[in-house]
Amino acid sequence: MKLLIKLFVISCIGISQQIDWENKPGPITAIEIYCDTEGIPIYVDGVKIGISPITQAVQVAPGWHQVSYFPKEMKINSGSTYQDQKINDLIKLARQDILVDEGKTVRAVLSYRTIESEVMEYERKVNSSQLFRTSITLILLLLIGWGLA
Repeated sequence: MKLLIKLFVISCIGISQQIDWENKPGPITAIEIYCDTEGIPIYVDGVKIGISPITQAVQVAPGWHQVSYFPKEMKINSGSTYQDQKINDLIKLARQDILVDEGKTVRAVLSYRTIESEVMEYERKVNSSQLFRTSITLILLLLIGWGLA
């Protein structure tokens, strides 16, 4: 019985102690997020953490994390295959995969304004590759027609 009372007293003393989170041991593992545009929703691993500017580092577990303007598995399906592809590629361009080592703080810089130029560059590449495919197809058809004549 005395043992039970001692255990009860010791557990009550342990419960009443406050944990001092300010003086926790070791460095934290976090991501500092910088964005060139205010008012943009920011997601880490698909969870909205706030709207830019994010003023404090976001604590994360060590490992790979995804920082983005969009939720993790966001996909657009409007019925237009070409338009859906362009929008889904834009969503992919707005994501960054970041490796955070234990006890380190890593900086992620999201450049919302440059996405437009990246989309235009991507569209230019897609259009030039379509022109290339069309040219090759026409050359092949001409060669086949010439061979049959």
